[in-house]
Amino acid sequence: MNIRLSSAPLLVMASISFLLIGCGTTPDSVEWRVKPQSNYYARDKAEVFETLQEVLETFGYEITKSAAAAGVLEAQGRLLESKVRGAARQYFVTAKLREVGEGETGVELLIHEAMEGDFKVGATKTALKEHGRYDSIFSALESRLGEDSWLPSTAGGVSP
Repeated sequence: MNIRLSSAPLLVMASISFLLIGCGTTPDSVEWRVKPQSNYYARDKAEVFETLQEVLETFGYEITKSAAAAGVLEAQGRLLESKVRGAARQYFVTAKLREVGEGETGVELLIHEAMEGDFKVGATKTALKEHGRYDSIFSALESRLGEDSWLPSTAGGVSP
């Protein structure tokens, strides 16, 4: 095989690109296995969105992304320091809202916990399957939306 020297850099770049193709699709954690927790409300999407944003801010989260039309909210909690020097944790909330019927809204929450403490391991960020923060956020949201706002999980014919 006779390859000219001028095409060698192109061949090297193509080889490297081929080797790295699958890197972006490998999950960093088990997040792809953790399903968001859902609740349904007998309120329109705009009202639920605004109320959820208020609830998160009341709990001390800083809203980092707010897209009402798309029904997406993202927030991060404050940095919680540990008794161990240099160790800390922080919580992140991702919320997706969608209309499931006339005047009915579904809310999906996914909470991540980021921890740093062992300088050998570095920071880790994990999607949480269960945590008391889910219940706290959903309870506060239901309370602020008012009586009879919660719907069974089969609202609008949608099953969980």
